[in-house]
Amino acid sequence: MSVESFQNRTRQRTVPEKTAPVQYTAKDFQLEVLDRLTEMQNAAVSLEEAWDQKLEAVKDQRLVKFDSRALIALAAVALSVAGYVIQEARNTARQDSEIEATTARVMRLEQIAATNTEARIRTEVQLGELRDGQAEIKALIQTHEGASKKVLREQ
Repeated sequence: MSVESFQNRTRQRTVPEKTAPVQYTAKDFQLEVLDRLTEMQNAAVSLEEAWDQKLEAVKDQRLVKFDSRALIALAAVALSVAGYVIQEARNTARQDSEIEATTARVMRLEQIAATNTEARIRTEVQLGELRDGQAEIKALIQTHEGASKKVLREQ
């Protein structure tokens, strides 16, 4: 298995669903690492068997022998890379869930702001109507006072 296939697998697995973010726990990480170790061990066994079968042809051609220690070292490097890829997938999933939560908060704040703006506009309209009503009442009072002063002068 190559590093690209590990990255492709983790990319396929880490696509966040839009319905609900999934928590990725340490236990999930350990299980995934154990699965990878099992896969690497199986791959090592099958490769060693393949090498044993073709060892005779390799000896005839004087090629360098590929022993099991080198294979284990390569498997360890691949496992290390897989661990980094899995850790990156965990971080990406966590970041995606945080982004979704922040987006939801922003949408809610925008709704609150729109509601507050509408309420403020209604309040300003009502205050304008009250000012107009006060001005009318003031004019009526002044007219009434003026009329009552005329009546008092005439008497």
